[in-house]
Amino acid sequence: MSLLIRVFFLAAVGWLLYRSYVRWQTGNRRDTPPPEPLQTVARCEGCGTYLPVQTLSPQGRCGACEQKRS
Repeated sequence: MSLLIRVFFLAAVGWLLYRSYVRWQTGNRRDTPPPEPLQTVARCEGCGTYLPVQTLSPQGRCGACEQKRS
């Protein structure tokens, strides 16, 4: 009978260690900042480079192509 009690005790200790490890891992994940949202990209009409839409001119050109054009 004492063998059965030891097995249950070891199983309970193992389960508690596992649960504390899972909680520790979950707590560490919450500390990391969420990833930045993806930016929409578009192709420059002049050179064909893909850049974020916010950096392109209203004509759809990058800064280097706008300077060459002027």
